[in-house]
Amino acid sequence: MPSNDTRMSMLAAPLTSTLMGTVWLYRFPDKIEHEWNRLRAIYRGKTGSKANLPYAGLLTVLRASGATSATLNPTSKSKPPQFLALSKKLSPSHLRAAVALWEQALLQTPADEISLAYNSDLADLFASVEPEHVAVWDHVQLGPHAVDADGWVWDAASSNLSSLVAKTDLLVDGRTIPLRPDTENNVMVWDTEHLWSNNWLDARPAKDKKNDSPKSAADEPQEPEEWKIRRHYAALRVEVAMKSLYSLPVPLAVMTPRVSRLSNQVNGARTAWWAPRSPTRPLLCLNLGGKGKYTHLEHTSRLALDAWVRLMDEPVFPRSPKDTEFLPVSAMDLSGEPGNFRALIPFSKSFPIGKGVGLHTVTALAEHLSTVTGQDLIRGRQVAKVLSVAARKTEYGRDATLLDDADLKDIMAAAGCSKLRVLALYQHQEMRTRMQRLLAYHFNRPELADGMPDDEIVELGCHTEALLHRAPELLSHGGHHDRRGALTDALPGLEAEDTGVLALVETDYDAKEWRRQRRAARREEEGAVDPYTLDAKPEVSRHLARHGVLAQFITPTTKKLRSKKKEREAETPLEALGMELAADFPGHMAIGDMLRAAGLVHPRLTRAISTGNGLKDRVAHLGLHMRAQLGEKHVNRTEEPKLMWVLTAFVPAGTRWKALAYLPAGRDGSGGWFNYARAQALSRSHPIPEGSRGDGTLPRRIDHALFELSRHLECGYVLYVSGDSTRPVWPLLANKNADLLADDDGLAGGRPALPGATLAPEHRPRAVIRTTSSADPSIPVPALFHEIDEDGTERDGDKTSNALFQLEGTATTFLMSRRPHQMDGKTPSAKSGRTQGRWTCDDKEQQAETWYNLTATEIAVITRPDGEDALPYALTCARLCNHALAWEHRTRHPLPIHAAIQMDKNHPEHRRTIDWETDEATG
Repeated sequence: MPSNDTRMSMLAAPLTSTLMGTVWLYRFPDKIEHEWNRLRAIYRGKTGSKANLPYAGLLTVLRASGATSATLNPTSKSKPPQFLALSKKLSPSHLRAAVALWEQALLQTPADEISLAYNSDLADLFASVEPEHVAVWDHVQLGPHAVDADGWVWDAASSNLSSLVAKTDLLVDGRTIPLRPDTENNVMVWDTEHLWSNNWLDARPAKDKKNDSPKSAADEPQEPEEWKIRRHYAALRVEVAMKSLYSLPVPLAVMTPRVSRLSNQVNGARTAWWAPRSPTRPLLCLNLGGKGKYTHLEHTSRLALDAWVRLMDEPVFPRSPKDTEFLPVSAMDLSGEPGNFRALIPFSKSFPIGKGVGLHTVTALAEHLSTVTGQDLIRGRQVAKVLSVAARKTEYGRDATLLDDADLKDIMAAAGCSKLRVLALYQHQEMRTRMQRLLAYHFNRPELADGMPDDEIVELGCHTEALLHRAPELLSHGGHHDRRGALTDALPGLEAEDTGVLALVETDYDAKEWRRQRRAARREEEGAVDPYTLDAKPEVSRHLARHGVLAQFITPTTKKLRSKKKEREAETPLEALGMELAADFPGHMAIGDMLRAAGLVHPRLTRAISTGNGLKDRVAHLGLHMRAQLGEKHVNRTEEPKLMWVLTAFVPAGTRWKALAYLPAGRDGSGGWFNYARAQALSRSHPIPEGSRGDGTLPRRIDHALFELSRHLECGYVLYVSGDSTRPVWPLLANKNADLLADDDGLAGGRPALPGATLAPEHRPRAVIRTTSSADPSIPVPALFHEIDEDGTERDGDKTSNALFQLEGTATTFLMSRRPHQMDGKTPSAKSGRTQGRWTCDDKEQQAETWYNLTATEIAVITRPDGEDALPYALTCARLCNHALAWEHRTRHPLPIHAAIQMDKNHPEHRRTIDWETDEATG
């Protein structure tokens, strides 16, 4: 065994038949289909709904009342449920009562008429079935490189696993902490003594506390305001699930820890838990709807609780005789010590308990998982330690390697222009001064930091010129959107021959204040207006893009910025200016992102790719990103779904690199491959196109785009795809199909197997690589590192790593450990959570900070040329994750995908509507 062999253990363990447990299968008679259809017809007639039956309410009742997993299968409109899977056998009377009560609640039976004696043919059919006791493992299909199972199998195994994990108390920080499962396969810390708590007075920095102290000895000490001393609570919540990894032929138990910050009111919450009296029963996970004082139990959860209260004779909410609502007003206030009903804060906001559990708690959970399963954790072997070869580095925020390159003009030519023009649009003098200094520093003209004229072309260094212009009416927020087009057309300097025009634009944005105003508008408070309807940014961006100008917005600084770098004597005027601007991180990021939008790619990319075991051939590197979103009224489907899909390409051109992007053909017929900057301008000037991932023509259109580019490439191309967004579109991107082969036409099951698979062999990708971030709970996080000596002795390794690991048991799956760059900082919070958990943290200020742990990116080499090793492709992908055009740190996805994501994010309509995959309730 080689020396310095490093292994990484993930927060995941292999599953066995025993660990997956058993279930009772209730196979319904054929005639139950008639009863399901009859019930759905009555339900739709009473409610006016066109949706499917809310089966989730029935399952919640069964899970909570029977302390069991519960899954109906199938649950589509065309195929009603044919069987029920329970991990615990329930008596016929229990089953009948649960179904009968759920059916009455579903049909809006008055509360005083609901009865266990209700005549229900559906409930009778449930009760008449004699269940079959089966092992979950027997319903899992294992191939040489894949795991496949029906949906109910994953859910049943996950439920059994969460119960198993909760049976053993968690040992951490010298404590023995009980865990309690819920009906959604989470385990939570529920006992109040083991919750984390803090208040704002203790969480505030010491210098701010001085403001509350007496000004003189004669002054009376001031009592702190109530909100400052109000105690807030948070709990450890761990998602437990059966998962799979690409090319690994064994199912896994994966744990994903979170800090669940508890709200002191129900208003606005989306997720809540209620604890039954019996500690052996799981917590009921409930969904809430509505806004503000109109918050209410979501329909499915209401049905579940309606049935629960009568089945178990156990009230959920304390109520007075005057309360008429199921969720009474008295239950809306959750302040004080948490009780049996707890709600999750609805979205990320300021809170005296920070996010993240820290490395120490992840390690404790890893040991807990290994103990309860009796299995060794899933491991990977380190195959590359240093991945940041030739990565972007800055000095005081400036990318000198790019901007001082003697061949910068050739780099610009590869981007499609011979020089750059920066149009600096401002409202206020303070921002003008800031922009002026930033431009003078980054483009190597420090003598211009103290003065540039308005409305005149000023030659900067680095083949760049600038034009400053005051445009208060255009940039101010307000309802005058109809005038912004004409105001944009009147701007000076919008066009110049063979020149890429960029705009550095001032804008006002206060996230906290805008959230407050938006909530007020939703509550229809008098005079309240949603600030996003008055926002100038999307309109300015769209109108500038009509002229081919790319806007980069910059907000005023609201607090004094401080640099953590040590002071030293400046040797040049440029360095002196850089030291003065060192703390203006947002300003430097704005300049960097502006240059990224221009498509400037430094030749250092070649070294990053080819060093060591990386790819030596000069292939092009393409990235595919997708994002689906619906309109604001997506619940009622009043707007057509939209699909943003972006293909980017980094193509070698001699010693340089061209950045390109593909735009789908729009209604005006325009579309095709353009240089990266031009493609962004065209994209921003048009709406996000309508479409969905389910469109059968989508893979063919993407194949056409690949063909259009591939026929101009000499050495072929490698395609990187985001597993988070593209997996449903192509069969061979799914883990379960790792053993499936495409036919000669590039099809699998009659569908295009992979992007480019339907093209002629000479136009297909040389390799297809799928990357998936651990932001997706299916990817486990790194937990432990071990060093193995030459003699095979194993010892503890470092607590963190940024290396690339090959998953043991596979030849094509790799995991890149990612250490958040905040963990490398100089602040005390950078090391928080490394040696202790939140339970023993006495520093209340540190308790309010984010505690970071490692994350990971899965790199799956789906296809590659026969006879070639997967490592060079995985290593190149990992290095491209360290080579963002405008970012010094590691990204979740490689450069081509990251550039596509940024192009999507810069679209004026991005996040103006709601992505259907967004979960705002994760804590």
